[in-house]
Amino acid sequence: MLIHEKIVDTIPVVSIEGEVDLYNAKELKDILDQKIKNQQYEIVINLEKVPFMDSSGIGTLVTAMYKLKKYHGNLKVCNVHGSVAKVFKLTGMESHLQVLEDEKAAIASLISERDSSPPPPQ
Repeated sequence: MLIHEKIVDTIPVVSIEGEVDLYNAKELKDILDQKIKNQQYEIVINLEKVPFMDSSGIGTLVTAMYKLKKYHGNLKVCNVHGSVAKVFKLTGMESHLQVLEDEKAAIASLISERDSSPPPPQ
């Protein structure tokens, strides 16, 4: 598994290449935890080049999403296809994780939510 990181319109985009399973999900968890520690609370996960993801990979994404929610942040997943899409559907993850068509749509969704959310209480 390879993990590529970039920033698009102030939003971190984490693109994964290869299988995400029990043996390497911790690497993804560590990267997401570091982003949260760095106060990056809006994250896009691009799964375009992921041919397979098991329950530990999905669990990592769901856990990160709930951690981000504590900081009024969010996690968007994009480019889900093939067997990964089947796993998302079978496990009901689509009701927990917002899955968007592509990276551009995921970024636009986060920016739109940010712009429409009320200011934090003082």
